[in-house]
Amino acid sequence: MQSEELYLRPAVLSDMDMLFELANDEAVRKNAFHTAPISYEEHKEWFRKMMEDDSQLQFIMMSGSLPLGQIRLTRDGESAEIDYSIIPEKRGMGYGKKMVQLMKELIHREYPDIQKLTAKVKPSNAASIYCFEENGFQEIFEQYEFDIKALKTGED
Repeated sequence: MQSEELYLRPAVLSDMDMLFELANDEAVRKNAFHTAPISYEEHKEWFRKMMEDDSQLQFIMMSGSLPLGQIRLTRDGESAEIDYSIIPEKRGMGYGKKMVQLMKELIHREYPDIQKLTAKVKPSNAASIYCFEENGFQEIFEQYEFDIKALKTGED
């Protein structure tokens, strides 16, 4: 990663299949808050809506002509929530940290109305926790959930 030029480019229609494969990657699904696989039809509809939604900013991190991952912002007033993922063969090499850094710089330059970035990360996702902490993010709170269906089935 030392000598390669990394940059973010806006997502385009031809990124749809790459984003579909990345979204359904086993590790990505495990670290997602909704872990069920995504059908291609669901993805196509989501992608279409996302590309038309001004509150969604979808970027692809590139090294030359090679896509390394995706990073998306969901804007809500002066805040924006980050969602990112790295292609499987490039994980563990520092690309997540670099992608978040590039996104911070891009926001600073091109989106002055965004004043705060947030990210939701599962406690088990050590790589993302590290990535955000290394980029100056601070843990604000933990959220606990209980699946009420467990009461109905007798599970804990």
